[in-house]
Amino acid sequence: MMFTSFAWALAVMLVSEADTAEARRWLEKGNSHFNSGRYENALEAYDRAIGHDPTIVDAWNNRGIALSYMGRYEDALKSYDEALRLDPNHAFAWNNKGMALGSMRRYQEALACFDRALEIDAYFIGAWYNKSHAMAALGRAREARAAMITAKTLESAARRCR
Repeated sequence: MMFTSFAWALAVMLVSEADTAEARRWLEKGNSHFNSGRYENALEAYDRAIGHDPTIVDAWNNRGIALSYMGRYEDALKSYDEALRLDPNHAFAWNNKGMALGSMRRYQEALACFDRALEIDAYFIGAWYNKSHAMAALGRAREARAAMITAKTLESAARRCR
């Protein structure tokens, strides 16, 4: 469900507050389905959300997550790319894109995504863990260990703050 530039501009202009509210309801339904392990239903709900308001970044990101859980990594990448087109500083979308690329054994590209997520949020523990795994897969053991230590240090600090 990718848009051309003209179609995108037209879609954005036509989105009403009611459409955005309905899109948010579908997004929440999708999240509920996803959390219950009903990934196909979640995907349908995210598509409905996007149909009401194609500018909701979390619908695109969560759509990508559902597709990844279903093993549809190429489709997931398209959803993450759309989320990142809407918000280039969405650290979770960068991290999720990296995870999809890692699942496809495209570790160098995955590492670039994790690095971008960490540029946006240096305290993103999951991105540090994922960076460690990508580096290990690339045979960069020393750097992988350093990233893992950073992740564990941040995780420990976060626990102390709770």
